[in-house]
Amino acid sequence: MNLCKINGCKNKIYVKNWCIKHYMRWYRHGDPNVIKKEQHGYRKHYLYDLWANIKTRCYNKNRLRYKDWGGRGITMCDEWKNSARAFIEWALDNGWKKGLEIDRINNDGNYCPENCRFVTHIKNIHNNRLLYRHNKSGYRGVYYHNRDKKWIAQISINNKKQYLGYFNAKKEAALAYNNAIPDNRPRNIL
Repeated sequence: MNLCKINGCKNKIYVKNWCIKHYMRWYRHGDPNVIKKEQHGYRKHYLYDLWANIKTRCYNKNRLRYKDWGGRGITMCDEWKNSARAFIEWALDNGWKKGLEIDRINNDGNYCPENCRFVTHIKNIHNNRLLYRHNKSGYRGVYYHNRDKKWIAQISINNKKQYLGYFNAKKEAALAYNNAIPDNRPRNIL
């Protein structure tokens, strides 16, 4: 009879030479040796799920969008990583209300008390990375239109796209974007 390869476990193999318990720990946490340590009473609280999702996106390489968080080097501070209670109590003391989302002030920074806050969905959307991998122009709101061989500037306000025009140079399009956005949103650096 084949036994789980985790030291001291005497259960039958399920998958990957692990028993069902260790396989599920790997699936959920990215580590079959994770041991549930704390009893905090928040298991069914919305903030517990948020904590678990943050931890997963930072540490579980098997998750689909790991590259957008953990793959970029974003982590959780040790206090939060090791304790859902510490995260939940911080959240309750720092303005969390139903309907708000966690936001990293510095989008390239880690999840820690100094870099996190709770904001509305709209404010959270506006604090995203300046440029994504697929952005070829180097500017927010600017892309190249192959058919017309011109640069296009566009902006989204209240979930509605507004085209700002065609431009011969991408810097002109970036300037048009900067002139069209509200004051509270990030601008292109020219």
